[in-house]
Amino acid sequence: MQHRSRAAAPVIAAAIAAGLFGAAPAHAAPAVTHQGQSDVNGDGYGDLVTGSEATVAGASRAGALVVNTGSSSGVSATRTKVITQNTAGVPGAAEAGDRFGSAVVTGDLNGDGYTDVVAGTPHEKVGSDVDGGTVAVLWGSSSGISGGTTIADPAPTAHDLFGDHLTIGDYDGDGRPELAVGSSRNDVWIFSGIAKTSGAAARRELVTGVAPDSAAYYTSLTSGDFDGDGRDDLVVGGRYDEDGSFDGAALVYPGASGTYTALPDEAPAAAAGDVDGDGVDDLVLGSPDDNKVTVYAGGASGLTASARRTFTQETPGVAGATEDADSFGDTVATGDVNHDGYADVAVGNDFETIGSGSALNSGEAVVLYGSADGLTGTGAQVLHQGTAGVPGANEGYDRFGGSVRLTDTNRDGYADLAVAAPTENKSNGALWSLRGSAKGVTTSQAVSFSAATAKVSSADYTYFGQWMATDAYGE
Repeated sequence: MQHRSRAAAPVIAAAIAAGLFGAAPAHAAPAVTHQGQSDVNGDGYGDLVTGSEATVAGASRAGALVVNTGSSSGVSATRTKVITQNTAGVPGAAEAGDRFGSAVVTGDLNGDGYTDVVAGTPHEKVGSDVDGGTVAVLWGSSSGISGGTTIADPAPTAHDLFGDHLTIGDYDGDGRPELAVGSSRNDVWIFSGIAKTSGAAARRELVTGVAPDSAAYYTSLTSGDFDGDGRDDLVVGGRYDEDGSFDGAALVYPGASGTYTALPDEAPAAAAGDVDGDGVDDLVLGSPDDNKVTVYAGGASGLTASARRTFTQETPGVAGATEDADSFGDTVATGDVNHDGYADVAVGNDFETIGSGSALNSGEAVVLYGSADGLTGTGAQVLHQGTAGVPGANEGYDRFGGSVRLTDTNRDGYADLAVAAPTENKSNGALWSLRGSAKGVTTSQAVSFSAATAKVSSADYTYFGQWMATDAYGE
């Protein structure tokens, strides 16, 4: 797990006086953007962790995780490990409809230098509680994932779908990450001091401002230090406003506690990254119902509605046109694709129709680039299965861009773009990896593999790649 120094953040924030997405002083180089990176075996190469609704031992939609380990040549279908609740050392047992791995986040929870994988199984039956939900921490090691520990639900009668939303952040600024877990209600549980043998040493409940009757519509959790105080903040996002109206809102809790700030954008997709290089995280919200992505600039005063910039397919530099059912912003991810010190943003536009006719909802991914002035449409890239060098072909209902991820899988300093098309091949799904470079995403040496190639069962609707792990701090 990598992240910029928390101790440096307040100093940087205080030293830079700028307006909305203001540039750093002319004499200052861009702040280095240390993106979070999943590295479960500690070899220095970024790994991809994806979830699917795979059939396991005849149990339909029991769920499976696939870990694709990086190397000097990036990821490959030959370096995959499929993990289910039937895998030795993993808590629980694979059962129909559990959806193990339908929420997944990574981070080094026990400080041993290996990235751990946290998997939510929100539809797990716990005792007599149907859809009660469970969470398991799967421990990284030199040989990859090795064993797991259950994080018990502290309030099983208060909600269902425990583990439906997950994020990791250092909310108290002690240098060790905590785990935030959501459910079907408006509570979020924060777990700290997680260890292999004892689980969580401490826990606390945050009752959010989401209206309880609409809490099923808070659909994302993410973390980042948006005010530069050395503590991560928690963002609770969804399609419903805090009063239950269908307006959309993102609620920002400094240090995952206290009074929230409400941002007026729905946020079923969210990520954190420093797109303007000022040393403070910025918040990226995807609003697919409105076909837009909104970036809120972080700063010493935190996030405010006045410090935001919106991107659509109508933004200068972004190819295409906004159409009602495109779902631009369905997924978002941050990473430094061109190694210039500014976080870039990958956007899923998975219901986009490429061309016409049979390519309805074939989907695409869009990459927007960071700069000293913040995120910009200048130089934006649009990639799909019809792009030269991208394996495959645009077909109806593939949903290329259904999930996206930016991580450096070959350790060359450039974040690589991972894109999934979960309904490719009759809803069995497929995954692509496109390399980053100084000129942006390149299709040279692009790789793609299907659920079958990754050895995920395709006995039923698998949706391989439907969920991609975010890293600690929401990146």
